[in-house]
Amino acid sequence: MPRVFAIPSKVLLAIVAVPLAVAAALVSSFFGLTAKHSALQVATYLRNFIEGRGGGWDWDDFISVPIGDPRLEDIRIKAAAIDLPVTDEGLAILRELLVEAEKLARLKTAT
Repeated sequence: MPRVFAIPSKVLLAIVAVPLAVAAALVSSFFGLTAKHSALQVATYLRNFIEGRGGGWDWDDFISVPIGDPRLEDIRIKAAAIDLPVTDEGLAILRELLVEAEKLARLKTAT
């Protein structure tokens, strides 16, 4: 009887999700498509991820699509560079990025 190898669901998800995320990023950059996230929305993505909340694809959606505002795009790029699963060091970086996004949100509401 032939052996059947089971592929763990996380590996299968990575095999499918990573190329799709790369393709989405390439298409959006080629066509100049960017997300129009506000600083408050970026802070919410970060907070939800840090606290283990949000939808199953929220983090992937956040890190996969460039943001039009260069300051928020810089935060997105730094967040996307955090290795998964997140270490304590990665969480510390994400918390710093959250503070930065919240500061930008406060500046926006003050003007």
